[in-house]
Amino acid sequence: MRKLLNKLLIRFGLLLTKAPQLLADKSLQTSELFPAELTEKVTVRATQNIPRNDLFDIFAADTNVHKWHHYFEIYMKHFARYRDRPVKMLEIGVFRGGSLRMWKEYFHPDSTIVGIDIDKSCKAHEIADKNVYVRIGSQADPNFLAEVSGEFGPFDIILDDGSHKTHHQIISFGALFRSALKDGGCYMVEDTHTNYWIKHVDSPETFIELSKQMIDMLHEPYFNRKETNFRLGHADAVQELELSYLAANLESIAFYDSIVVFDKKLKTLPKSELR
Repeated sequence: MRKLLNKLLIRFGLLLTKAPQLLADKSLQTSELFPAELTEKVTVRATQNIPRNDLFDIFAADTNVHKWHHYFEIYMKHFARYRDRPVKMLEIGVFRGGSLRMWKEYFHPDSTIVGIDIDKSCKAHEIADKNVYVRIGSQADPNFLAEVSGEFGPFDIILDDGSHKTHHQIISFGALFRSALKDGGCYMVEDTHTNYWIKHVDSPETFIELSKQMIDMLHEPYFNRKETNFRLGHADAVQELELSYLAANLESIAFYDSIVVFDKKLKTLPKSELR
């Protein structure tokens, strides 16, 4: 009954679910298998240092954009490989338009940058003659997302910097990863620290929790099998498997402070070799 009510109430940003223990008591539950020296409290201090890279320089020269400083090294690590050619990027969340301009300057000048937002005033940040577009609609509306993908996609990069509501993050990923992201593309969800803030948790499971499940899905080919099923030339080697779409197309997941990155690539079966 609770699950049925949740599905209905999610439409209105409400949820009948017990808050995760981590959210309720503001403490981190860790396995007893961790040695004490890894879980003891140590001091972490603030710094006045700023990032030193091209993207931060662009950010620092503009206004009306909000970013956490530690994101810039992550952006560079995952996005730098796309700079040598025109790309298509979808950013969920426009706010004041500063990030759209930042991405336009950072990537190849012939790139197409598309922003979506539920706020109609964000349309003013469109610069159509420079291939910067804004479409108005909800990231929780699969039909709207399909329309945007049909008009501009598929995309090389999708960046979710939208509402930060957990059910929005989940719905957007489910609607976009398969049909709107190119093979070889990158799907990044930022500000995932909000998954630990009660006011943003409006789904039975958070996006972080689903991301953890996807680690298991990465290893789906190995379920109920043995190494010789993948060994080159072995009699037990399998030639094909039926796998979930994610297992077959998710190359990697990278977890950072407040960011999760998914690299998409159609895979072949893993192969081992004994020499």
